[in-house]
Amino acid sequence: MNALITSAPLLLRRRGALADALPVIAFTAATAIIATVIGGAAAFARRIPADLTGPVSAEAQLMPFLMLCALFASVLLIPSAVGLGGSAARLSLARRERDLAAIRLVGGTTAQVGGIAVLDVAAQALLGAAAGVVVHMLAAAPLTALDFGITPFTVGELLMPWWAYPLLIAAVVLLAAASAAVSLTGVVLSPLGVARDSRTVRMSVLRLLIWGALIIGFLLFMQIMPMIDSQGSNLGMVIAIGFVAAIVAGMNVAGPFLVWVAARIAAALAPAPALLVGARRLAADPRAGWRAVSGITFAMVIAGFLTIIATIEPSTPEDQMLVTALHTGGMLTLGIAAVLAAVVTGVTQTARVIDHAPQIRAQHIAGAEVSQLYRARLAEITLPVLLSSVVATFTAFLVLLIVFGGGAADARTVILYFLGVLGAYALVVAAVLVSAPLVRRAALRTA
Repeated sequence: MNALITSAPLLLRRRGALADALPVIAFTAATAIIATVIGGAAAFARRIPADLTGPVSAEAQLMPFLMLCALFASVLLIPSAVGLGGSAARLSLARRERDLAAIRLVGGTTAQVGGIAVLDVAAQALLGAAAGVVVHMLAAAPLTALDFGITPFTVGELLMPWWAYPLLIAAVVLLAAASAAVSLTGVVLSPLGVARDSRTVRMSVLRLLIWGALIIGFLLFMQIMPMIDSQGSNLGMVIAIGFVAAIVAGMNVAGPFLVWVAARIAAALAPAPALLVGARRLAADPRAGWRAVSGITFAMVIAGFLTIIATIEPSTPEDQMLVTALHTGGMLTLGIAAVLAAVVTGVTQTARVIDHAPQIRAQHIAGAEVSQLYRARLAEITLPVLLSSVVATFTAFLVLLIVFGGGAADARTVILYFLGVLGAYALVVAAVLVSAPLVRRAALRTA
């Protein structure tokens, strides 16, 4: 036990500023996005009059619908932000696998190793969550300058109640601890198992079937939704929003399976060594490959939804107020999604280079040129990006087709959507450029 206490701080020493900063950056972005989205939705909710039957202004009459739109944006953004927090916890834990296995060698029990791992992740989550709250508060003032076509919001309206911030920080820390605990199977392996990286990747077609079931359920529900809302209730709209959120979240269930299948096919048919290496890396860890592009996929879906809003033409002052609110709210949602995508992509791609540094070094020693390692990494990134484009396009236009009918996809909407896709690809290029120097550093580092 004394050896364990003495060795744990040494074994868990920080490996480098960049590797340790990545999880904290992810926790910061996740917390800031969650707080900003919840605060914005609450701001619309506070402006709904208690009694809509009496004489109220046009702005007050519009608030219930805008609240539903804010709820729709929330159910799209918050799960993705929560997923970023979970990924940050797994990233932090993955960085410690060999250290924690070494603790077991000096006498640590499974419970002791698990406790050290969870506490290490929770500490990083606490630091990132506190920083995220600060970022959210600093962003509130600039957000008041946005034109929603209604009375401008104040900073106080966009902030959550004071008691909500400790709860949010505690929730982020608990999420991180829970994600670390679930992911502990990798570090509770024997030290030999960790050293050999002995994991078996299993992907089930059930992932794809679950996503398909959600789509079919949404299609069937839209047939009966008019009957549910015929009495003036918004219950059908709320359920439909839940279905859309579930379908978007379901992309992250089906995505790893699609990456795994495509990577195995690409590895079998690879005409060049670089593509073979990249495809095999993806096949070995399809979940990480999909996580690297999940934020981009989500941003492309949001861009697809925005194409409809962009084509709405107002005819009355009330319509102008609504269209302005939808345009501003939609662009704000896309902006937050872009930030989320940039953080997810940059953090995940950089982390993958750090994780694969020993393999990159070994391949270089075996004779691979640095340029070949770059091409292998490019192949590893390109395949999930192409898949994400297909999945995002299918999801966005399927939802729009079900909700709005065949007129949703005219030439203007298609052009606007593909402009959004080009923006998503720009994020990928930026992520590759940011992590590219790390490939050379890993290949040329001395033992």
